[in-house]
Amino acid sequence: MIKQKDLNFVKLRNVMIVMTIFALWFSVFFSEQIEGYISYALIFSFGILHGSNDIQLIHINAMRSAGKVSRKKVFLLYVSTVLAILLTFSFFPRVAFIFFIIISGFHFGEQHWNKYLIKKTVWNKLLYTLYGLFILFMIFYIKYEQASQVINDISGFQFQEDVYLTITSVIGIALIIQLSFYLYFDFLKVSILEELFFLGIFFIIFKTASLLWGFCVYFIVWHSIPSLVDQMNYLYGISNKWTLLQYLKSSWKYWLISLIGLFGLYFLLKEDNQFFASIMLYFLAAITFPHVIVMSRLEK
Repeated sequence: MIKQKDLNFVKLRNVMIVMTIFALWFSVFFSEQIEGYISYALIFSFGILHGSNDIQLIHINAMRSAGKVSRKKVFLLYVSTVLAILLTFSFFPRVAFIFFIIISGFHFGEQHWNKYLIKKTVWNKLLYTLYGLFILFMIFYIKYEQASQVINDISGFQFQEDVYLTITSVIGIALIIQLSFYLYFDFLKVSILEELFFLGIFFIIFKTASLLWGFCVYFIVWHSIPSLVDQMNYLYGISNKWTLLQYLKSSWKYWLISLIGLFGLYFLLKEDNQFFASIMLYFLAAITFPHVIVMSRLEK
């Protein structure tokens, strides 16, 4: 008998596929400028929202683990972490960028694969990281001209196109090898053909759409929305319209603060950065590090 939770997950996955196909159609018939406007709107809403409730999640997780915990202490710890990451990017941009890419890859992979794992092993973290990095470097390679400019603005790194192709290929081969071992030893409950189909869809989206729209489709549809569902399940035991309203009620203040911080960062650094996407990545990096730690604890 199929569990209700599994049925909800299948429904969510079907909705994600439909949304991705619609996004592919949208990228064909609409201009890059319109794609950009909608991408920013989605990232500022769903993208930032899915990380806006971290303080609430940290507080509840800590209370469930250790009893009464001060919300003010949690808030100060979170803000201190975000500021520390921003300072690291300011003084050590290359080191910070490398860690940002690695931890983002891990986070994307953990969100995607954690539900499919039958057995927990020390190698799971490698699987998460390889999958997420493969997605990111596939974007970097396919959209080399746009991506290399953004990467150069943030970190000062400048690589030739063939370097991105080589890195993507090496990561892809390592990912296939690990997945093959996991499937052979029955560590995963997943259809490999379905996963290859999804990767093919991602490739087409990244190839057809602009850099921002391609990233937005993956980040919002395949990461942020499933993450929101996972968070509602953790906080309220179920995800539905009512729990979504509860989630918005508890997170809107932090979401608003995040938006104010983002635009404040933009106006502070706009004279030194040509692309707003570069500014946005600084901010996303700052909130990604604590968010990854929070979600990793919840996934366990």
